[in-house]
Amino acid sequence: MKIAFLGKGGSGKSTLATACVRHLHTSGRRVLAIDADHNMDLILNLGADSLPHYLGDDPAAIKRHANVPEDVSSYTKAAEIARANDVVFRLSPPDAYTAHFAHEVAPRLHLMAAGPHTDIVRSGEHCSHSLAAPLKVHLPLLQLAEDEAVVIDERAGTDPVATGILKGVHIAIIVAEPTVHSARVARQIAEELSRAGVRHEFVANKVRNELPILPRSPLAVVRFGAEPEASEAIEKILEAL
Repeated sequence: MKIAFLGKGGSGKSTLATACVRHLHTSGRRVLAIDADHNMDLILNLGADSLPHYLGDDPAAIKRHANVPEDVSSYTKAAEIARANDVVFRLSPPDAYTAHFAHEVAPRLHLMAAGPHTDIVRSGEHCSHSLAAPLKVHLPLLQLAEDEAVVIDERAGTDPVATGILKGVHIAIIVAEPTVHSARVARQIAEELSRAGVRHEFVANKVRNELPILPRSPLAVVRFGAEPEASEAIEKILEAL
């Protein structure tokens, strides 16, 4: 299974993504946790201050691995070529690309991250989207065994939907607080996911009294300060798959 967490900044998406990683790992699965946000809250939550290699250090590495011609600038096109070339990525045993960028920090727990801003991004030659662009190729072609899972902590807001990365996931979880702005962004994300044909569900987080105003009832509700309910929310998400 491949699960992505989205939402407005501060909604708690990284917290729930972390809970999901820990739940799956504790249950005995091999888990790949992917931090697509250059703030890297997910890997920090999982105890890693930094990683030896980031996707954004060398975004073109995945094209070289997949024998994609150098003049192909689009990662969406690169994914098509890689598929035509019968390129497959795996966690166990890992292919060379996954072994390089997915770091095993504990038995059966691997971390991968887009990474912080690079000099190329700072200079304006590429935007910050380029840091996570390799996921457009890696995620759709990553084949998982029955006891393996991927959890992605995406960037805040609607931007992640436009990148095309989420077409490689089985379900996207939109996390929303009971505030006007958080609910508004959650609805916008849902609209974009619907257009992209990506299955999605809502989780209401930090709830005190009223639920956020969403297009449909949330799959799970986590009350403010009720940490055990985060684990219950993850169980409901997994049951929905």
